This record gives sequence, C-alpha cells and structure tokens, in this order.
Amino acid sequence: MMQVLRETTTDYNSFVNEITGKVKKMMGEEYSVQIYKVTKNNSMELDSLVLLKQGKNFAPNIYLLPYYEAYVEGISINELAQRLCDIYKNCTIPIVAEEFTYSFEEMKPYIIYRLVSFDRNKKLLEQVPHIKYLDLAITFHCLVRDDDDGIGTIRITNEHMLNWRTSLQELQVLATGNTKILFPSTIRSMDEVIKGMLTDEMFQSGDDFKEDILAGILGEKINKNQHKMYILSNLKGINGASCLLYEDVLREFARQIQSDFYILPSSIHEIILVPFDKTMKKESLAEMVKDVNRTQVAREEVLSDRVYYFSRKNNAITM
Repeated sequence: MMQVLRETTTDYNSFVNEITGKVKKMMGEEYSVQIYKVTKNNSMELDSLVLLKQGKNFAPNIYLLPYYEAYVEGISINELAQRLCDIYKNCTIPIVAEEFTYSFEEMKPYIIYRLVSFDRNKKLLEQVPHIKYLDLAITFHCLVRDDDDGIGTIRITNEHMLNWRTSLQELQVLATGNTKILFPSTIRSMDEVIKGMLTDEMFQSGDDFKEDILAGILGEKINKNQHKMYILSNLKGINGASCLLYEDVLREFARQIQSDFYILPSSIHEIILVPFDKTMKKESLAEMVKDVNRTQVAREEVLSDRVYYFSRKNNAITM
C-alpha cells in the first residue's frame, strides 16, 4: 500500500507547542504539562513530555519525536494528544511506593549501573557520576518501575550525589550488589537464540511447527558462521551489556568452554562472546563490529567499535 505523507508547514517545534497545549486542555487544571530536553545515550537530545498530577511525585517520560513522525504520516494532532493522555491515565505505578521522597536511604536497594560509550557521552558524563572502564563508562541509575510493560529508571546526577551526601565509591558498592540481583545474567548460544526467533516466527505466521523443517533452516543459517558464538545479556534483555561487570560471570564462562574468548560489544543491551580461534583475526572482528554499528544498531544503542579479549590466565579483559 502506498503511504501518503501529510503536506504540512507545521515544523517540529510548532508541533511540540501545539500538542502540549492540547494535552493540557484535555487533562485539566489538576495536571501540569512541561517539556524537558533529555540527553539520551550517545548524546542524543530528545523532547520529553511530562504530565504530572498535583500531589503525585512520579510520571513517565514520553518522547515526542515518534509522535511528530506519526503526525507527518497523517495522524491528527488531536488523536495523538488523546493517545498521550491515555498513556498517563493508564500509567503503571513505580516499583517504589508513591509516598517515596527519593531520599538516599529509600533508593539504596534500587541503585544500579549501566555501561555506555565514554567518547560518545562526554557531555553527559560531565553531569553524572561515572567510572572509566576500558573505552566505556559505568553510570548509575535508580530503578523506579519494573513490570510487564518494561522498566523505568532515573539517571543519578552530580546533583543527586550532592543532595544525598554520598560518594562514587558508595554508589559503586550499592550498584554492584543490586544490579546482578535485579537483572540476573544469562548466556545463550547463538544457535539457541536463532532457534527461538525462528520458532516464534513460525507460530506467529500460523505455519505448522515441525522440528525437521526448523532444524533444516537452523542448520543452514548456522553453517554460514563456522565459529560458535554466545550472547551475554540479562534476563530482561535491557542494558544487558552491564553483565560484563558481574563478578565471575566471564571467568565461569571461560571455564565452561575451556577457552579464552573475544568480546564483541553488540549494543548496550547485549554482548557477543566468541571462543578464541587462531584462524580468527581480531582486526576482522573489529571491522565487523564497526559495520554492524553503522548499519544495524540504532545510534542511541551503540556501545563501542572496539573488540575486547578475555584471558583465563589473567582473569581480565583487555582491549
């Protein structure tokens, strides 16, 4: 079907102003409506609509760029404004109670860490506590929502640290304990992941599920890559690259496969582990990572173009 785009002179900034006014009118005087500039990963700046009811201390960030794109494709501003109102009305409660004041003592059990690119986030890192790690940076966040619809976090800033009178070392200790409990790690072979994806596709398409057909497709796909690969992430599949920091996870994996291995930073959500093979060149792997980052990974989800190496002897990662 041919897609017809809206012919409009309404630019993005005008759209933001208009939809903000409509949402405010629809929700009434009990709610305050504001637009915030949010710096996302890898220095992406997005406009976030925050609608907060009087007496409440929690509201989700809704980024407006996808709504503008929907408007350009033909959906009316009134319909989009109604969608935004519905999101806020149906918003699930945070993992912490509404009466939380977000004091340091209350937030301690929910402080976690994430891994991001150091070079791509230099401006952001000036505003947040962080630790340099390889060519990456460890940043800290508070988990405020965790349900079937996803997770919600608040990035810890230098201002938080000042108000909480805490230190970088204390944040690291808390996050080290909390992250691996709240987001347990998982390592799956690439063929296992592909099999799961193919199985889902067959069920969704309504095709009869037959093991022999699946095995044939799976074998064809896997044979294209002679080297065994594994995917490291967390059970949520969200910001799973942080599992790289979990104590003993890599050492235990190396023990199981009885090999050193290369570490390919697939994205902020997952890491690919490739057992060492003397026929494999690190430079070739690095080129592959760069190409995938450039063509397949969303800008805000790129982690690094570098390839790392885990040594069993040294129980350490090197670049």
